[in-house]
Amino acid sequence: MLTDQEMSIKTGILNEKFNLIKLFRIVDISVERTFLQRLFGLSTLVLDTRDQSSGNGVVVLKNVVHGFEVRRVMQEAVDSSRKENGMSAREFLGGPGGPGPEGPGMGFDAPDMGDL
Repeated sequence: MLTDQEMSIKTGILNEKFNLIKLFRIVDISVERTFLQRLFGLSTLVLDTRDQSSGNGVVVLKNVVHGFEVRRVMQEAVDSSRKENGMSAREFLGGPGGPGPEGPGMGFDAPDMGDL
């Protein structure tokens, strides 16, 4: 289910698993299609969430009907959620203000070797 702030995913029949993803955490949405999926008009959507609570930060939605249209709708929802929350993708990718080599908390100053 997709709302304006989050997406919930339920998997499994006997053992159910529920995953709730905040839309602003989604960094990338890609579409993959095997030969059989192309024959039947299906796609696999791969979401890079940069969120370790979703396994390794990747969520895979298999056999989605109209995958490119679903990707477009999801991307619009992600962009809208980021705008509402005052966030941008660079905050997840390590740009200025984000958690990467250039962002806070992740970089460090090397000691000045000339003082040794």
